[in-house]
Amino acid sequence: MTPSHSTKVNTRYRYYVCTHAQKRGYSTCPSKSIPAEPIESFVIERVRAVGRNPELLRQVLEQAREKGAARFAELEAESRDLEKDLRAWHREVAQLAGQLNPGDVNGPLVTRLADLHARIEAAEHRAAKVREHLTAVSDPLITEEDAARALTAFDPVWAILTPLERARVIALLVARVEYDGGAGAVTVSFHPTGLTALADELSRHHDHRSIA
Repeated sequence: MTPSHSTKVNTRYRYYVCTHAQKRGYSTCPSKSIPAEPIESFVIERVRAVGRNPELLRQVLEQAREKGAARFAELEAESRDLEKDLRAWHREVAQLAGQLNPGDVNGPLVTRLADLHARIEAAEHRAAKVREHLTAVSDPLITEEDAARALTAFDPVWAILTPLERARVIALLVARVEYDGGAGAVTVSFHPTGLTALADELSRHHDHRSIA
């Protein structure tokens, strides 16, 4: 499920929408949408549970390491594929440019060159994004001690956050929400760097509150 919202009479309603419903039609999903509050309350309770249980915290961090390593491998493979495509397209551009005849229409050549330039631009844009993701995933994972410290500070900071700030914290933590409407079960997957992002966010709010 993915977060969404609607506004009616100056009131903003937040909810989670079934991803299958968005892509394939609402008839494909028994749980088309659910309010954001119960989902996010469940997430917050999970965060609190992790903070209270050192063994659970270790498990969460280990899972984050495994997910981070898997994601890094995926991104590296994509980066290699992009670089391979870019090299091939640049070679073809150079070859075709040498075949252009001044004064001729060069219709097919010009069409192919335009297509190649569009492909190169899109691939270079994606390659830059992949490099950004690789940098983020390769950053050192938060230590168990720092994670425990951040989670200890969670409740006091959470209490003073605005709804928009709370939604931001949830977005930093949660990678995926799965809801089984028939069983009434919710499964939450956390971002590999979620606890690190949470610690940074809580530290920022703590520093701001101290200055104020």
